[in-house]
Amino acid sequence: MKNYKIVIYIVSIIVVLCLGFAIFKNVSQANEEDPKEKVDSEVRYLETTLVGLLNDMNNIDSRNYNLSINEIPQESQKTAQGSGSSSSSSGEGSGSGGESSSGSGTESQQENAGGDNSSQGGSSGDVATTGSDSSQANKSFKLNASGVLIGTEDINWDVVKNKVENMYISTPTITIDLYSQNINQDDILGFNKECDTLTVAAKAENKVETLASLSRLYDYIPKFLINDDELNKKIIEAKAEVIKAYSKLDSGNWEEISAEVKSAVDIFSNLLTSATTIDAGKQYSINKSYIMLNELQNAVNIQDSTVFLIKYKNLLEEFENMWYNKNYLSKLNSRW
Repeated sequence: MKNYKIVIYIVSIIVVLCLGFAIFKNVSQANEEDPKEKVDSEVRYLETTLVGLLNDMNNIDSRNYNLSINEIPQESQKTAQGSGSSSSSSGEGSGSGGESSSGSGTESQQENAGGDNSSQGGSSGDVATTGSDSSQANKSFKLNASGVLIGTEDINWDVVKNKVENMYISTPTITIDLYSQNINQDDILGFNKECDTLTVAAKAENKVETLASLSRLYDYIPKFLINDDELNKKIIEAKAEVIKAYSKLDSGNWEEISAEVKSAVDIFSNLLTSATTIDAGKQYSINKSYIMLNELQNAVNIQDSTVFLIKYKNLLEEFENMWYNKNYLSKLNSRW
């Protein structure tokens, strides 16, 4: 009987171990990512980061509006409230003071319930507290229009430097993964060296050199794509040519800028006339981008940098719509 129990005990342990191993194996396989998809996601991260840095050089924002949050000092609040509001807080006001009390009575009661009478606001509808703690300063929220024509020319170099430095965190992992997919070693080394050049230019706050370095870095993106079809690669190649033109805008060399834009136009011309199969969902965007490229060439012809930047911004958004899709975006966001 005792031997029988021992046998059952041993068999139970073996069964549990086998089940545990099977579960572990299935979970590992589920979490295992295709190496090509991993590299693809990493390259898209680099592409997004580089485009963001390029846009930072001219304060280009894809959003039409930005939310600004400003603190309102308590001293300013008290001054704005005036003597009428002060008398209402003591409960002794009358006449106009009484009207002020009734107008902000609800907010005053809420603040009094919180135990701090010094932070009474209540006279402005665009003011809100940041939390239940009444010791926190009130803040005003405002939507500000953003765009090329109304933007500032001042570069926020602190933001640029921070983004450049953050690239170094992911570069070693990306480098190993690129090597694993037999990407040309010279291209990988060239990209890493150019990152150092970018860092030096950003540290010196040299806009021209920073733009030139970013453009050279972006030139490697089409070379690192291994999981995209031929159409997507052509889109990125055309985008790289547009970025080259954009990076030379401050030089005022419109002949070189025109040549880069023409190269992008030629790539799309070949797409439209070749036998390359274009997905029906992308056909409209391809046609639209081709028209927008020709419009960008018109901006070069009139040699106006502001018009160029407006058309460049809209064109890049259209390129992104073609290249990215929800699946890739979700992977990119979950990884980075």
